[in-house]
Amino acid sequence: MKKLGIFTTIIVILLSNLTIASADGNDSKTEELIDKYEARIANAKMHDWKTYAECADALISMGVASDEVLAWIDRSIEVRETVYNRTVRGDCLLKQGKITDAKKEYIRAIGLAQQTGERDKISNIQWKILVAMGIENYNNFQTSGQ
Repeated sequence: MKKLGIFTTIIVILLSNLTIASADGNDSKTEELIDKYEARIANAKMHDWKTYAECADALISMGVASDEVLAWIDRSIEVRETVYNRTVRGDCLLKQGKITDAKKEYIRAIGLAQQTGERDKISNIQWKILVAMGIENYNNFQTSGQ
């Protein structure tokens, strides 16, 4: 029974990724996808942290990092704090240009990974911190050069 749940989750994630990949910059398709994820959130149970996190993650990967998406990920964390939702929150903040806050979220995610034994996720999160630092340094360079 547990394997069926894992299999279903994998299929949903794969289908979500295929749908996102098919969004070729067409605004109407992007709106359709946003509507799809908003509908998933509307139907999610209050304790379903994973749906909130997955929907936020999907939209962030499409470049949508609105305050509403941030609220979804905050709800996910409120229900159950995980390495995944802390990392997604960092991604959202980074897309919003809140680099310092994003780095703090990534550091929290690393701390959680160490506590929960999910050490295999740490190198990916460290890479995100390096990317954030690169963006920050680039922005500082641009403003100092003017």
